[in-house]
Amino acid sequence: MVHNCGRQQVFSPEEHQAIGGAIERLGIELLKNLPVGPQHLNVILSPLSLAFALAQLTLGARNETEKLLLKSLHANSLPCYHHILGSLAPHFSHTSLDVAARMYLRPGFEVKLSFVEDSLSRYQSQPVNLVSVEDVNQWVENVTKGHIPNFLESIPHDVVLMLMNAVYFKGEWQTQFDPLVTSKGEFYLDSQKSVSVNMMKSAHYPLRLLDDPELGAQVASFPFKGHTSFLIVLPLPGRNNVSSLLPKLNISDLYRRLPQERTMQVNLPKVKLQYRQELQEALTSMGLGSLFSAPDLSGISDQPLRVTSVRHASTVELSEEGVEASATTVVTSMRSVSLFSVNSPFLFALVDDASLVPLFMGIVTNPAPDNDLMLNDDPHGNNTMNDQPVMDNVRSRDINGEHNNIPCNEAEPAEGSSTHSCSAPTGEKEQLQHVNEQETSKGHKKIKGDETCYKSDNSVPA
Repeated sequence: MVHNCGRQQVFSPEEHQAIGGAIERLGIELLKNLPVGPQHLNVILSPLSLAFALAQLTLGARNETEKLLLKSLHANSLPCYHHILGSLAPHFSHTSLDVAARMYLRPGFEVKLSFVEDSLSRYQSQPVNLVSVEDVNQWVENVTKGHIPNFLESIPHDVVLMLMNAVYFKGEWQTQFDPLVTSKGEFYLDSQKSVSVNMMKSAHYPLRLLDDPELGAQVASFPFKGHTSFLIVLPLPGRNNVSSLLPKLNISDLYRRLPQERTMQVNLPKVKLQYRQELQEALTSMGLGSLFSAPDLSGISDQPLRVTSVRHASTVELSEEGVEASATTVVTSMRSVSLFSVNSPFLFALVDDASLVPLFMGIVTNPAPDNDLMLNDDPHGNNTMNDQPVMDNVRSRDINGEHNNIPCNEAEPAEGSSTHSCSAPTGEKEQLQHVNEQETSKGHKKIKGDETCYKSDNSVPA
C-alpha cells in the first residue's frame, strides 16, 4: 500500500474516514488541553486546519521529531497519511468547504527543494516571495472574504518561511428557521446563572436525535445542504458538564448511531463567538514539547530550526438572514411534542458526511459573553422540555473559522511568542517561522437564504 501512495489518485471512503478519525482524535485531545475558564468561556477549533498545519510541518521533520508529530496526528498506523490527507482538499471542493494554501519564502533563505515540492504536491502550498506583513494579511483577508483582516501585526526580520492554509465553510440548512420567530430566551450557564440569548425556533423540525445514557448526553444532527452536518452534544440535566464528556466522546461513532429523522420542536441559539489562544502549552501537554526546544526539522533546511509558538484564532457565527414571512409559518406552544432546546452548555462539531472529518469543533458555555448574567427563574436550568413558542423554517448565516500561527525559530534561545516560528543559531538573523492559517473565506458575506459560515486561518511562521 505504501509504495503505491504516489501513484494512487483516488482513495476509498474507508481511507478518508480513517483520516477523519485521526483528525477527530487530534481535536478532542486539544479540547481536553484547552480548558474552559473565565478568560475563555468558549473554545472553538478547526481540527482539520490544525491537522493541515502540523502535517505540513511533519513533511520537514526527521527522526524523533517526525515520530512525535505523527503520533500527535494519530497517523502512525495510517499508510499514505500525507497523500490521503492532501486528497481531502479536492474532495471538499464538492462540498461547501474551500481550502487554500500558500508558502511564503524570504528571499535568500535556503529551503530544501524537496520540502517545497512535497508541500506543493501534498497540500497545494504554492511558494511565494515573503515581501511584507501587508501582503500576507491581504491574502488572508481575500481568502476569508474580508472577515479576518490584519491577521499578523508584524513579521520579525528573521522569519524566513511561512506556511499558510486557509479553510472557509458556508452552509445552508436543509430545513430553514424563520427569522421572524427568533426571540429572546434563557441560556442556563449553570444551576444558578443564565444569560439572555436570541433563540432560533421551529415547531416542526426534522431532527436526528440520539439519547445516549452511557455518555449522559443527547446528540442531535442538523443537516446542511452539501453533505455536511452540525452535530450538537448536549449533556443531560444534572448528569455532566461538557468537559467531562470529552474522555468518552467518539463523534464518528455517535454519528453512525444517529436514528432516522423525526419531527420535533427545536430551539437553537444564535451565536457569534471569537477565540484566540496560544497552543504551545496544550501541544506540550500532548507530548510535543520538544518542538519548542530542539526539534529535528532538517527536512526543511540544513540550518537548525525550532518552533517558538503555535497560535490559534477562530470565529464562529450561527445566525439567520431575514426573509419575508410566508403563510406556512407556524407559531405555537405545545406540551405534548418533544422539544430539543439547546439552552445550556454544549459541544458541537461540523462534520463532513462522507469522510466524517470534523471541520470545526468547540465547547460553548456562554453564547452571549457580553450580555449581563441573570439569576435563574428555573432552578432546573438545563431543562430540554420547556414550553416555548416556536416556528418553522431555519435560516443560518455564517460561521467563521480559525487561525493557527506556528512560527519556527532556528536553534537559538526562544523568546516568548504568540506564533510558531523557527529561528537561526546565535549570530544568524534568519528565523524559520512556520505559519499555517486556516480560514473560512465565504463567511460573513450576507447571502439570501439560510447560511452558516465557518472561517479558519492557520499559519506557521518559521
